Amino acid sequence: MKDNMRPIGVLDSGVGGLTVVRRLQAQLPGEDILYFGDSANVPYGNRSEDEIFALTMKMIHFLAQRDVKCIAIACNTISTIVKRLRAVEPCPLLSIVEAGASYVVREKLPRVGLIATEFTVSKGAYDARIHAHAPRCEVVSKGSPSLAALIDGGCFGGAAVETEIRTQVDNILSRAPVEHLLLACTHFPIVEDSFRACYPQLKLIDPAEQQAKAVDLLLTERGWHNEQPRGTLSIYTTGDPALYADVAGRLGLAAPAVCAHEALA
Repeated sequence: MKDNMRPIGVLDSGVGGLTVVRRLQAQLPGEDILYFGDSANVPYGNRSEDEIFALTMKMIHFLAQRDVKCIAIACNTISTIVKRLRAVEPCPLLSIVEAGASYVVREKLPRVGLIATEFTVSKGAYDARIHAHAPRCEVVSKGSPSLAALIDGGCFGGAAVETEIRTQVDNILSRAPVEHLLLACTHFPIVEDSFRACYPQLKLIDPAEQQAKAVDLLLTERGWHNEQPRGTLSIYTTGDPALYADVAGRLGLAAPAVCAHEALA
């Protein structure tokens, strides 16, 4: 298969990475996309690094076997170990952490709030990436132990979601007067309306938009753009296919085919 005709791979710990697919379809409508979401093992943010690495390599192997031309790592938690993954995987891997951090630097934000999984916060990947280029930027982070799992379980709003959002974001606001909030877990934009209802004064940053632009740049540099009018979307999941179809519909994704996959051991 010619390089430009090969699909783009996207992987995530669950349904959250479909927010990246939404941005990819808007940015690159002609690209075929293969998506893998490992809902059977969500949330990755509560696992050890070795567990995350082992599970991610199985997803990468699945996509690489299908000859993807690059893989967008839509999961912020997985993206914190992207150097370790790149050391063993030749397929281009694009980190959503790198994309999100680059936006903060480029916009010269003096301060940014960050809500993510506990693992993403504990690794300090955003802090390191931002401070490498903007050492004076204040990053005020808080991990949520349950928001990603709530969303992956089909909870797209309501009291449980809003209570968890308020608990974690109130903690951020108690420590600094932030005006921008980085949604550093791809699950979180699915409940963007809940964030806006709780904190209408905050400017929300979705790193998925920046990651789609990074994929576009890679394809431009390598001459890999697929020029067909409209690409396809195939979703594979170890979770409930009906949930993925529901989220895809909520996000307005074009014509997804959703397939069940056996659990990753």
